[in-house]
Amino acid sequence: MGVNMAMKILITGIVMLSISAHAQIDTLVDPYGLSYKDVFDNMHYNQTYRPQVHYTPISGEIGDATGLLRYKGEYHLFYMYDEWSRRRKFNKSWGHATSYDCIFWEQKPQILNTVIDNRPGSGSGVVDWNNTLGLQSGLEKTMVVFYTDYERGTCIAFSRDAGKTWIRHKANPVIPMPEGRADRDAFVFWYKPDQSWRMILYEPPGFTFYKSVDLLNWVFLSKLDGFHECPDFMEIPVDGKENNKKWVIIDGNGTYRTGTFTGTKLIPEIGNTKVDYGNLYATQTFKQSYEGEGPFIQLAFLRIQDQSERELTWSKQLTFPCALSLKTINGEVRLCRNPIIEIKQLRYDAHFWKEIVVESGENPFADLKGDVFEIITEIDLSKSDGFWLNLRGEKLSYTSKEQQMTFMGNQARVVPVGHKIKLRLIIDRSSIEIFANEGEVTFSNLFYPDPSNMNMELSPIGGSLKVNYMEAYRLTPIWLKREQALGYYRESFEK
Repeated sequence: MGVNMAMKILITGIVMLSISAHAQIDTLVDPYGLSYKDVFDNMHYNQTYRPQVHYTPISGEIGDATGLLRYKGEYHLFYMYDEWSRRRKFNKSWGHATSYDCIFWEQKPQILNTVIDNRPGSGSGVVDWNNTLGLQSGLEKTMVVFYTDYERGTCIAFSRDAGKTWIRHKANPVIPMPEGRADRDAFVFWYKPDQSWRMILYEPPGFTFYKSVDLLNWVFLSKLDGFHECPDFMEIPVDGKENNKKWVIIDGNGTYRTGTFTGTKLIPEIGNTKVDYGNLYATQTFKQSYEGEGPFIQLAFLRIQDQSERELTWSKQLTFPCALSLKTINGEVRLCRNPIIEIKQLRYDAHFWKEIVVESGENPFADLKGDVFEIITEIDLSKSDGFWLNLRGEKLSYTSKEQQMTFMGNQARVVPVGHKIKLRLIIDRSSIEIFANEGEVTFSNLFYPDPSNMNMELSPIGGSLKVNYMEAYRLTPIWLKREQALGYYRESFEK
């Protein structure tokens, strides 16, 4: 063996030992850290609070959905991630998963890491369809993600093999981090009218628009105040009409504004407006072509303050994928969220009710057994003062006089249409998502019920409650095939 080769091996060994020692120390000082044994003993998805129809990695904490893109029919989901802790701190990276329907996911090796990328933060992803970067080397288009390096600034990683491997660009950072500030969360999209790229960057206290023709050099365009973190931006048809579109800009907490985009700046038509009144955060939609056109499938993560205190081998989860649309409601254009149609393939054990009257003390859900459901209903309030739903110990209520819907401490105004309220619910082992009146108001919440409490009830508030129709479906776990690939088989699950 030559001297140079021996030196290389020695240096490599020292570096690996240093990294290993660093990880060992970090594990010891992290009260939320996961042991190898805990993870090994839970290489399945059938734990008490493990979501069954919402994405979670096999271990560790999931955060912001980021870099979402679709290439050749395959959805690429990236997310803030720490594989070895219930709180992202020492091993922060970008997790990666793929799917062909946004329902069944396969977890891939993570990209980026804490050491080289300085605790990488959120960003976005695009497919370089027209080879702007000049990196395409074969038939595959170049996939590009923009991410936040908290020391250097906005950086690029790219893949030339359909997302299998990733390389950091030699020109990083493409926008340096200013001293004393944390500019972050670059959102990049193709602007069709002038065939160039745009970036929205969170620069406190708002969003900044930039332009580029090469994805590397960016020119300042304008500033939009009143937003905080994780921008998303898209042009959506109003009421499904392609000749009437509006631009929608969305904040990290899901608030949005509609308006007109000149290519240089957004001219808002409304102030910040809420859709979701729960734990939803860091929303992003899949980009499905270089022109940025729909459908607009949104993911976000559900956060809660006390989850890290629980003895789980994972932490937090993503929302169920939702299709975004703009609808005219009571004379106003509103952004609406609704579960993607692919949820239908998970349904089984169906129950149907039509034109029933529910009196106080009655419960149409009495015969439902299970812990994971989709429920769809239309309730007529003409003969009651409202209603309440008991969902495994959490109470959803609606009062007709105030037109107020309340769930887990949050309230939202929901206006009936002809005395009728439409509801759609996705109930998982540790989350509840509620969609009211075609998704104009939603509640997305984590919760931790007593595992033995499977009760669900529907009851009127004063008078009697007319239910025009109601459907309830149990939902198949999305993990069964994945578990079998890992050698785990559920004996208790029967479809």
